[in-house]
Amino acid sequence: MAVNFAVLRRQGRDAPELAWPPFMWLSSGRAPRCLVVLAHPDVETIGLGARIGRLDPIEVIHVTDGAPRDSRFMPAELAGLGRERYTAIRREEVTRALAMAHVPASRLRCLGAVAQEAIEEAPSLARKLVELFARTRPEVVITHPYEGGHPDHDAAALAVHSAAVLARWNGVSAPLIFEAASYNAARGHLVTGEFIPYPGVPEIALRLSDEEASRKRAMLDCFSSQKETLAPFGAEVERFRPAPTYDFRRPPHEGTLHYEHLGFPIDGARWRKLAVKTLTLLGLGRERCL
Repeated sequence: MAVNFAVLRRQGRDAPELAWPPFMWLSSGRAPRCLVVLAHPDVETIGLGARIGRLDPIEVIHVTDGAPRDSRFMPAELAGLGRERYTAIRREEVTRALAMAHVPASRLRCLGAVAQEAIEEAPSLARKLVELFARTRPEVVITHPYEGGHPDHDAAALAVHSAAVLARWNGVSAPLIFEAASYNAARGHLVTGEFIPYPGVPEIALRLSDEEASRKRAMLDCFSSQKETLAPFGAEVERFRPAPTYDFRRPPHEGTLHYEHLGFPIDGARWRKLAVKTLTLLGLGRERCL
């Protein structure tokens, strides 16, 4: 369940110091204790490359290793190297990129799911995140929106939202969930760096300075294995919002999802079936929205 600031106040509970105005901590002031939980290496740079060093994250967590089983979804020049080597290349790239933002390799963590298959591991991923919340006590988690851009993005969002509910049920302080914009096909074609609008949920667009934009482009250039994939992404603006309350049983938008356009091994109907299974296994089957 996403945190609703207005509800917190109506219930007489204290909202966290950094919660309102909801975006102040992204641009100035005290950096919160923050976890970044995203699908695979490179999306942290796409979504918040200019902010990530300023936020000084406790850990940057990738739920997958970034390497799919099917070599058709690897760059052609690397497909013959095998999953193990491709995983290592992606780890080397993200380590170099984050070093430019002064985030050391010691803060990188992979939860071990296979790329394109994170939804299969979603119950385990959620439980691992509950343990991380208990150990690191983050005030904020930054993750993906549920938008059908990539099945692993959506699985990371499901795991984070589920873990926040489970944490509260177990007496652990749940972090505020914020999202960094990535990509979707809600308009029938690929749109990068923008959210699908969600009623009542504010967004902030932070325009990068020349220095920030230059550094972000250099960070993106570290991902040479993903050059074609990253070509549509710019380095001018980063967008964020508090996470809406999602119903993961329903499609994120009408029409064909982006990963369905790409012919991934999983489609939206299968993903949602596994999402329902995840919620049931975690004891969240009666929770209509998270």
